[in-house]
Amino acid sequence: MTYEKQQQTEEKRGRPLDLSRNRVILETTIDLLAENGYDSLTIEAVASKAKVGKGTIYRRWSSKTELVIDAAISMSRFEIAKEKLNKNQDLRGQLIELLSLLFLEDNKNYQKAMNAICNSVSWNEQLEKGMRDAFYWRYRSMIESILKPYVKENQITDDDIELITDIGPALVMYNIYSGNRSTKADYAERIVDKLMMPIVLNQV
Repeated sequence: MTYEKQQQTEEKRGRPLDLSRNRVILETTIDLLAENGYDSLTIEAVASKAKVGKGTIYRRWSSKTELVIDAAISMSRFEIAKEKLNKNQDLRGQLIELLSLLFLEDNKNYQKAMNAICNSVSWNEQLEKGMRDAFYWRYRSMIESILKPYVKENQITDDDIELITDIGPALVMYNIYSGNRSTKADYAERIVDKLMMPIVLNQV
């Protein structure tokens, strides 16, 4: 059960949800992923380091995969991006800022944890699908909200939106994974200027 569904279930039962305990568990999961990788991560290890019982974790997440996906989402910068994105700037500026807020992550521990997850998705179908569903649709929703004023004028199709949605995460995650972190701002600008904006302006 994901965090969001679990929260709704607890609210229906009339139980107050201990958000601080959830936060500790999710942060601990990220720490252990960064230290030891996905394969070595166990619910027992998370429970021990977070100083909670295994039952506390299993009441919130039914499997290690669900726990890892929720940890990756909750520790990401989606919510920060929603709040901080300046929509008063032009389209190019919004796209650059979005990539910077979402994917050019300064938290090295989180980067290591995400690398550990990326190393495992190639053989773990459930993890791969869960991560894609969790991140892709959130990111696409944000892209669509940015592009909405330009869809009709620039004749942007659903296929265009899908491609624009795929480009940013794929390239920036590769940049992080490959260890090339020396030109974060320039890299985001190049992605937008050479790949995303030409699609929006029908120049490809």
